[in-house]
Amino acid sequence: MSKQLITFLLFLIFFISSTTYYYYWTVPANSIWYDQRAAIEVFQKIIDGQFPLVGYNHSIGIPSFAAFYYIFSPVYYFLNQPIQLYYFTAFINVLSILILSTFLYFKFNPFSAIIFGVYSVTNIWGLYYGSFLWNPNFIPFFMTFLCIFILKYFETKKVHYFHLSGLFINLITQFSPQAIILVFSFGVSVIKFKKLPKIIHLYWHCILHLILVSPWLVHTLILQPKSNTPSHGTLFKDFSSPLLEYTSYVGGWGLTQEWGKFLDYGTIISQENFIFIPLLLSSTTVSLLLIAFLSLKYLRGNHIFTINKSWANLTYFLCLTNICSLFFFVLGIRVNTHHFQFLTPTLGLILIIGLCQQKKYLKLYISLLLFIIFSQGTYSYWRAYSESIRPYITDIGYQEIFSDYVKDQCSNSARVRYVTPNGIHGYMQYGELEEEVSSCDWMLVQKNHYDLSIVIRDLLNEKFQLSQINFKDYLIWIPK
Repeated sequence: MSKQLITFLLFLIFFISSTTYYYYWTVPANSIWYDQRAAIEVFQKIIDGQFPLVGYNHSIGIPSFAAFYYIFSPVYYFLNQPIQLYYFTAFINVLSILILSTFLYFKFNPFSAIIFGVYSVTNIWGLYYGSFLWNPNFIPFFMTFLCIFILKYFETKKVHYFHLSGLFINLITQFSPQAIILVFSFGVSVIKFKKLPKIIHLYWHCILHLILVSPWLVHTLILQPKSNTPSHGTLFKDFSSPLLEYTSYVGGWGLTQEWGKFLDYGTIISQENFIFIPLLLSSTTVSLLLIAFLSLKYLRGNHIFTINKSWANLTYFLCLTNICSLFFFVLGIRVNTHHFQFLTPTLGLILIIGLCQQKKYLKLYISLLLFIIFSQGTYSYWRAYSESIRPYITDIGYQEIFSDYVKDQCSNSARVRYVTPNGIHGYMQYGELEEEVSSCDWMLVQKNHYDLSIVIRDLLNEKFQLSQINFKDYLIWIPK
């Protein structure tokens, strides 16, 4: 057995161990939102034989495409518990990294496979979005096959790879309409490298796309052309948002917030963030510089790559996709970080393929890439551990555990509320509260919220007293 194969097998052991650790702690610390409940309802309709033409509505009032629900409804048939579906999403995310790493090992070189794998299992948003069920979170899996099929098409020019590439682009766009820029970057790449198939194949290719989106077209244009679902315009508004969200997706700094615009799932606030925020901002700057350098150099025709023609063509497609994602900034379209899911594994491949072609500044390039991996990886796995010791009682993996804990402590009745920097929230209540069970009239606060918020401390100290019991990192207070 060769040293390269042994090294790759050792990497696989590290890969499986690290991702298992991350998702073991992170998946239970997620919440179930409206989108997940709505998706599960659509899954159930399909299982019941109702076959809807569209899914639930996006936040702008436009119904989501149907492909996601039909592809994954069989999974729901076997895994109908929400947390099981969350673990399935994590499995798919890990599998996509493993497939592409293995492909790089056999088709490119072992060094690139290992570095790509390590980069992928430390990337903040890539890991995070693989931890819960959501349409866009399956895009990296389909992007993996898209990259493989595009490479094979450039290698062989066999038309079935062209059709497969178009099929996966269509599915990815159905998962997140912002990924429509893949159509442009693929079309430009095919034309530039003179790989355009015959007219008859283009005709049938267009028919394929029309068939795939026909359920959505029938629903929105024929059955419900004037839906009363509220929507809001997004074009030419908030020009800074797409750029900020792009940099956040590249560097992961946005996940250090606990609440914010379109960010209310409750991440971890702690003193350690005073270290991680500047570290991640530095990592973001380095990532942006490297990605911009490689993308612009190649797109301008300065062939810094010495790879074979097919890999060079694929890299052009990846770089063009990355550059096109900035169109959101030009148009002022409102986007969030999850709208950039098609950049996974796009950015990783740009960095790794670029690394493998560097000669003059190889040591500097490796040092910068290792800094990115270290900074994002440190935060990602620290955050996973932090969420495990300081979960929210509303998290999907802790709701039942906490409910059992309350019923064990308060057999007759209880009222549970919790306080956060966003205010006081009701959680659960059962039985009739009486004086003799007033100790089960609980107000919970996470210790880090109590330590960091003067308002919370004043509220609790004025009206409540600290009990002798606690749950995880929650302090449990009772009325005075």
